[in-house]
Amino acid sequence: MSRQTADEIRRLTSRLQAQSARVLKQVSAASSVLTEFVENDGFEAMEEEIDREEVLLEEECLRVMALHHPIGTDLRFLATLLRANGDLERAADHALGVYRLCQSLSGDATDSLVLLSRQAAQLMGQAVQALLERDPHQAALVLEANVRLHALSEAALRQARTHAETSDAAALDKAFLMVRISLDLRRIGDLASNLAEDALYLEKGSIVRHGGAIGLGG
Repeated sequence: MSRQTADEIRRLTSRLQAQSARVLKQVSAASSVLTEFVENDGFEAMEEEIDREEVLLEEECLRVMALHHPIGTDLRFLATLLRANGDLERAADHALGVYRLCQSLSGDATDSLVLLSRQAAQLMGQAVQALLERDPHQAALVLEANVRLHALSEAALRQARTHAETSDAAALDKAFLMVRISLDLRRIGDLASNLAEDALYLEKGSIVRHGGAIGLGG
């Protein structure tokens, strides 16, 4: 690795860390909004910053690839960055969706939905940690935990269906909001799994999508 390439990799790593911190803040805020007030202006402003940085990070990554023709672990890092960058931005989008929907829910969230939101935020935090620290064991734990998050999502959807089994218009509206929120939270969990898969690829060179073996040995 040339010194110039190493400097570029360090700079991109720093920007990935900063973007990850922004997204985690958004996801955490989306989790909290089910039970407490979250300032709207700050949420929307952060979303705009995340969107801008996603584009800039992608442009910088492609520039480094074009100018320095990286190979080996450097190329693997840049390929990982491109994937992770998009997944982080999408996680922030779903967090914003949760925030906006919760304004209509008016703090009347079910226990299963609150638990789901907390688990989704926790899972995203663990996935980001696995990626930034290149920790394959943490990544494997995230993939296992996402199975449990899907079970929580199903529980939240069952509660929503229970609310829908009434002719009361307000209850039907609440059920609809619960379904949409639970699906956004579930998607955040899936994106956390994507980041965990990125961490495994970055550290081990293992592609584990679509049921592929994790392979932590070696």
